[in-house]
Amino acid sequence: MPAVRKSQADRSAETSGKILRTAQKLFAHSGFDGVTMRAIASEAGVNLASIVYYFENKEGLYLSVFRHYAEPLMEERMKLLKEADREPSLRAYARAFIEPAFRMLLDESLGGPDHMRLLWRLPQEPECLVQKIYGEFYAPVIREMTERVRQICPWGDELSLSWHVHIMSSIFHATLGKYATRPDLHDKEPWMKDQDRILKMIVDTAVLLISRPALSPDGEGNA
Repeated sequence: MPAVRKSQADRSAETSGKILRTAQKLFAHSGFDGVTMRAIASEAGVNLASIVYYFENKEGLYLSVFRHYAEPLMEERMKLLKEADREPSLRAYARAFIEPAFRMLLDESLGGPDHMRLLWRLPQEPECLVQKIYGEFYAPVIREMTERVRQICPWGDELSLSWHVHIMSSIFHATLGKYATRPDLHDKEPWMKDQDRILKMIVDTAVLLISRPALSPDGEGNA
């Protein structure tokens, strides 16, 4: 049978996908400022004009790399938070917030380790990018999570609430960051071998942190 020619849409999807995968890999390892458009084009085997055509510029490409994973992650978190509303508890909300990211970031088929490295590097990236990425992909679900914590832990003022959620998120990303960026440790540290147990421990820690007002930044509150 004669070969079926790819449609223009198929060729476009193939080219843009190749650019995204290459950009994700290079940005994850070298950061936004450490990668040039020409390097991405060369690694992806496309011409520079193709990147401009699909993504306009390097910033557009960087944001597209984040959007590829962050949008479905945000949707899954929102869905699980709403499901947890049926039987509200700190544990249910903490798991709804943490588990989708945990599963995705450990799944190499979803580009998880590279996405984790991108998150790991994000605080060092240009401020304009940090604000856009946080505002579009992470702030909405953090607001939803914080509102639910407020209902369960009415002791918390706005500062305490945001502090607790920030610490919970930071511990999670630090733990997964170590997993993603130090594969040489996977066979050396027992906790890295049992993902379900790791998830439970992260959730347990999150619940402990959220439920203790004494851990607020000013040190006030009841133990």
